[in-house]
Amino acid sequence: MQSVRIFFEKVGLAKYISHLDLMRCFSRAIKRADIDIWYTEGYNPHPFMTFSLPLSLGTESFCESVDMRINGEMPFEELKERLNATLPTGIKITSVSAPLHKADEICFAEFEITINTANTEAVSSAVQSRINADEILVEKKAKQGKKKVLKEVNIKDSIKSFNTVVLKDRVLLKTVLAAGINGNINPSLLIDAVTKDVRDDIESIDIIKKKMLLSDMTEFI
Repeated sequence: MQSVRIFFEKVGLAKYISHLDLMRCFSRAIKRADIDIWYTEGYNPHPFMTFSLPLSLGTESFCESVDMRINGEMPFEELKERLNATLPTGIKITSVSAPLHKADEICFAEFEITINTANTEAVSSAVQSRINADEILVEKKAKQGKKKVLKEVNIKDSIKSFNTVVLKDRVLLKTVLAAGINGNINPSLLIDAVTKDVRDDIESIDIIKKKMLLSDMTEFI
């Protein structure tokens, strides 16, 4: 049995594929590619696939990963070529390798956020003011007994780094946010919080996840 880690891009219209549909998409692609994937045992066997971190709907990514086990052996490059021939537009395998780190070692994710606007100075100033505040309050779902309720939380300490670049027709934000089992910040929550004073000036927002990082800021591989 061979354990492999597959890194892939999820861009363009594929960013609107939900996590559940993404799992189905990979299952179908594996069958079409004639890859002998290992199935779990028990009453309801299913293909063994473990995605590192579910991606928020509407967010693009250059660094998604899925772990799987294959019966027998297959060269990494052949596995990559077979899957790329069967996956839909917007999902592309970028590399295949043996897993080095465990998924629960992921602590941060690096994002690039583009705010398209004609009023770049006003948007940049408003964003920077919110980021420099003592608190950045957002509403997150939290469990209260058996129910899920909205709870206001301060995510200031979950922002590892934040940088703003003002361009001609857009404001580029580069940020590293807490991610993984010990805390996960959806970049959309951060954007909603720091742009709420200038929403009428914003035409659109694009979010791309660039890297997944360990506690020492090295890349997850």
